[in-house]
Amino acid sequence: MPKKWIKLWVVEGLRGTIRFEFTPEERGVWYDLLMMAGDSRHEGYIAPNDKQAYPDSWIAATLNIPLKLLRKVIAKCEATERIERTDIGLRIVNWSRYQSEYERQKQYRKVDKDDPEKFFKGKHGHLVQH
Repeated sequence: MPKKWIKLWVVEGLRGTIRFEFTPEERGVWYDLLMMAGDSRHEGYIAPNDKQAYPDSWIAATLNIPLKLLRKVIAKCEATERIERTDIGLRIVNWSRYQSEYERQKQYRKVDKDDPEKFFKGKHGHLVQH
């Protein structure tokens, strides 16, 4: 299921290897690829389904960037082990590292629809009208 947000590391983004290995333009594409992986049905993959990959031309058109730039960034990401090509599309290596906080908080976002009384028993339950 697509995510509404993805986690970006502040210190690593400002002072890490991505800062000096990639140009600003390339960093922008990398962050766009992270967002596409977050928008995917398959955690950490840039793919329409679990059977095929998006063509590079489609990804470039979606991101509104030249195909040559996309391929350059993918090659750099593969060389630095940020991305790998698989049969079903591009996979963000260490995807869970980017989403660990999202996954950790997932349990708190779920609402137990089977027990409406839980709404009334909480810290501010006295404010809820039955």
